[in-house]
Amino acid sequence: MRSLSLLPAFGLVMGAVLVAPPTAVAAAAAPIVVSAAADTYVVKEAPTTAYGTAAKLTATNWTTWHSEAYVRFAVPTAPEGRRLEKVTLNFSFERMDNQATKIELRKVAENWTESSTYANRPTAGEVIATATTPGQGATTLSFDVTGTVKSAGTYSFAITNPSAASAAVFHAREQGGAGPRLSIDYASASPPLCGASFTSESTGETYQEALARVDGYYNGLEMARVFYSGLPQNWPGKLNTNGRPISVSFKATPQDVIDGKHDVAMRKWFAEAPKDRTTWWTFYHEPEDNIRDGHFTSAQFKQAFRHLSELADAAGNPRLRATLILMGWTLDAGSNRDWLDYYPGREYVDVLGWDTYNDRRDKNEYEPAAHMFSKIVEISEQENLPFSIAETGSALIQGDDGRQRAAWLRDMITYLTEHDAEYVAYFDIDWTQSNDDFRIRDTAGQAVWREFCS
Repeated sequence: MRSLSLLPAFGLVMGAVLVAPPTAVAAAAAPIVVSAAADTYVVKEAPTTAYGTAAKLTATNWTTWHSEAYVRFAVPTAPEGRRLEKVTLNFSFERMDNQATKIELRKVAENWTESSTYANRPTAGEVIATATTPGQGATTLSFDVTGTVKSAGTYSFAITNPSAASAAVFHAREQGGAGPRLSIDYASASPPLCGASFTSESTGETYQEALARVDGYYNGLEMARVFYSGLPQNWPGKLNTNGRPISVSFKATPQDVIDGKHDVAMRKWFAEAPKDRTTWWTFYHEPEDNIRDGHFTSAQFKQAFRHLSELADAAGNPRLRATLILMGWTLDAGSNRDWLDYYPGREYVDVLGWDTYNDRRDKNEYEPAAHMFSKIVEISEQENLPFSIAETGSALIQGDDGRQRAAWLRDMITYLTEHDAEYVAYFDIDWTQSNDDFRIRDTAGQAVWREFCS
């Protein structure tokens, strides 16, 4: 975000960004079934024995016999024009007696093979899903892993059993189609959701009134973005989005997050987030200048983001999407920055968000979309993560009555649609701190954004 790189760190505390659901949703393609690439189990009472060639997997909890199982999948790249929508991990029971009441699925590192034994087993991580024993006659057990399997790549899981005097015994991959498998549902990639940052423009105008006013400009925005200078308010928060998806940015001292001082509040907030629409949540959007100025370190920011991402995963809501928002300026060679310095890692991020503005106003011209966004697209493809444009815009250049900017807006919308941005939020604010009025108030520009939202 070069043009606005001097904006204060608190962002738009007084405003909201609105963006939301497409008017139509394309039918989903038939699911793709992916068999396990590897699986095994280990036994505490047989610490040097490997079971990688066994025809079964067991997670057993007896007084004299304890085992846990591991399974790995290689998730392929989504078919062109489609996006990953839902992922289910399915096991088929080999036996049904002495079944566990509850079975846990956990994250596990990749440092295991089918030759692993209990003595050199990987450490099973946090629980990401649980399942109860199915009813009479059921032969399969399923876990929703949409919140963990976010894109193409390799994923490993551990199966553990907390139920005393019980066993969970499944067919291993040696049993062919009865072995562990991922069922992956894809949906057609949708056009970006349209949005706009906005704020009150008259004395006494409330957020809700400002939303209604901006909706009027653009035939109704498609999703809402809300900024908090501290932790987010309890749902529904400072703005009722009337059922629209929402992007929420909030802040806290990273070390306080790391130390768990906000765990109770954030666990509650994640648990109560809507489950019928997307919530893009962002911890400390645009942290670059804060890190530069010594408010906290890059390591602290990344560790705090990871901690919050784990809390969000624990809520079991696949509509919660951890979104890292950085300045587009950070990708410019002139910034002398490396975006990876602020990247918590693909395991902890669902969407890469960027604040990117017209960088050629000093030349009295509009920057072509391919130049503005090509590096963003490249990084998104490199990381196998979707991206969004959380802020963008330009004041009118000298001599433009709005028609040149309207053509620039159309170029931007076309480019970002072709490259599958999740949403595009225009900075529709008179930002007097930088002497820039980014608002679209001319007829030609409003017509373009209104068409985008329709």
